[in-house]
Amino acid sequence: MLNLYLTLDAFPEVRDTLARLKQAGIRTAILSNGSPPMLKAAVQGAQINHLLDAVLSVEEVGIYKPHPRVYQLAVDRLGLEAGAIAFQSSNAWDAYAASAFGMRVCGVTATSSVPKDSRAGLITKSGRWPNCRRC
Repeated sequence: MLNLYLTLDAFPEVRDTLARLKQAGIRTAILSNGSPPMLKAAVQGAQINHLLDAVLSVEEVGIYKPHPRVYQLAVDRLGLEAGAIAFQSSNAWDAYAASAFGMRVCGVTATSSVPKDSRAGLITKSGRWPNCRRC
């Protein structure tokens, strides 16, 4: 099953979205619980390596998300304050932790039926994340 992550393709809109962000002068990065080899394979397979400024793995800090040290890794490597980072995630727990760390968070969903995470209170059926700071 984990080998499937080595061949994942990006959703169709990902390349165009990343390209538009880069054209606007916005830096882009991946912050993942995945290993560096898995992330390298996924980024190359999706053909987005030229659209990313950084690909960050939790292996650099030795602990998984949602630990704050993971989000601090992005701050340190990108040289930005937490509030200057717009964090995108489809995982409510990840978005909640990034928001609690001080990042600006936008929820992303790939389906029209989004479950509500009652603990985090982030997702509604419309797919909007009303409790997160606007990106």
